[in-house]
Amino acid sequence: MSENIIEVKNLTKIYKQGNVLAVDDVSFSIRKGEVFALLGPNGAGKTTTISILATILHPTSGVIKVNSHDVLKDPDKVRKSIGIVFQESAVDSEMTGWENLELHAILYGIPKKERKQKIKEVLKLVDLEDKANLYVKNYSGGMKRRLEIARGLIHEPKILFLDEPTLGLDPQTRRKIWEKIKELNQGPSHMTILITTHYMEEADELAHRICIMDKGKIIALDTSENLKKQISGDIIDIQFEKIKNPGILPKIISQLKQVEGIKNISLVDSSASKDFMQMNMNLPPGMKNINPQMIRARMQELMSDPKKLIKAWKKFPMASQMFLNAPLEAKKRIANLFTPDLIEQVPEPIKEIILKIQKDEYIEETSSKFEPKISISCENGSRQLPPLILKINDLHLQIKNINMHQPTLEDVFLHYTGSAIREETSTPTKEIKKFIQMRKLRK
Repeated sequence: MSENIIEVKNLTKIYKQGNVLAVDDVSFSIRKGEVFALLGPNGAGKTTTISILATILHPTSGVIKVNSHDVLKDPDKVRKSIGIVFQESAVDSEMTGWENLELHAILYGIPKKERKQKIKEVLKLVDLEDKANLYVKNYSGGMKRRLEIARGLIHEPKILFLDEPTLGLDPQTRRKIWEKIKELNQGPSHMTILITTHYMEEADELAHRICIMDKGKIIALDTSENLKKQISGDIIDIQFEKIKNPGILPKIISQLKQVEGIKNISLVDSSASKDFMQMNMNLPPGMKNINPQMIRARMQELMSDPKKLIKAWKKFPMASQMFLNAPLEAKKRIANLFTPDLIEQVPEPIKEIILKIQKDEYIEETSSKFEPKISISCENGSRQLPPLILKINDLHLQIKNINMHQPTLEDVFLHYTGSAIREETSTPTKEIKKFIQMRKLRK
């Protein structure tokens, strides 16, 4: 695996609309036959990076070669070299598995006399031979993902891009997908695979090397084993009993850092830091088939426009309930959008809450208390634990549970990014739009 099949040098991508620096002077290479995992929180730049490698986006600057072809000078050759499995399914549920694969083969220009054999080969590879004539709407989640992989392989690519290949699947099905990925990589073709995932165990299990991105830059790149070695010592996870004021978290972390031997402290999870867009929603019966992520995306758009928010609150009880259940940070962010004339149009009890927030009179109910969890990296856990507990007692906090363990890949992620990995928002519309872009580019 010494020869590079992907080479990225000084890649930069700036979105002119909004003047956003999405990828900041990134350089890396992927060897032939390697499974390369790309990790990162929302906004890290990994989706933009993959989109550029797949010729969906143009880089602002930099040199990018895929299978020895320049993505700008030879985009058609690049597209023939890669297969893509998007995060959200883009297969047609009203068609059979065979019909989906046949359509994709036509789009890739595979001659008619070769299609039947190609389809049989990829169906066998993903164990869907006996399901080929079933409508995809009757497939299980795991079967759909295997069909997606088969579709990405129909034109015999040198490189396979897998975007969250097992997202939402049960553990048993996830393992089966892992086995298929390993077969592709370790089989006769020794296929190179670039995978993005939010499952640390998945990256640990599959990847030869792991690249962690944050804020458009690569902040760590090595094997999983070497990355873990960089965080020597022990990891202590401490979850506190419910506390009311999230504002004391910086003080807690600052005080605990004073304990000798503490190397790093990260906030793992806090309901206070979750945007209300990420909350679970109980959809009305007529909306059960609508992707919740699409609704969240729409609500996110409404958050910046108070007039649209007022209309949503009046029309949809669910929108009002999301505001009422939102953390204080989200409520404050929305309250600051409203001028006195607009506040008069806001329905009760939202109007009452916004007025109290603007007058600094609003106090969250007891039910809004949360249970923060911190992850502490230290040299000797058994030695540092007693002074840590004493310091926590001094802060008048109660501990719900404590866990001490050796560093994992998730601990590595926390060490470098300072937060737990956050799932990226994606919608079927967004993924189908990418698929249509690829079709247009192939013409």
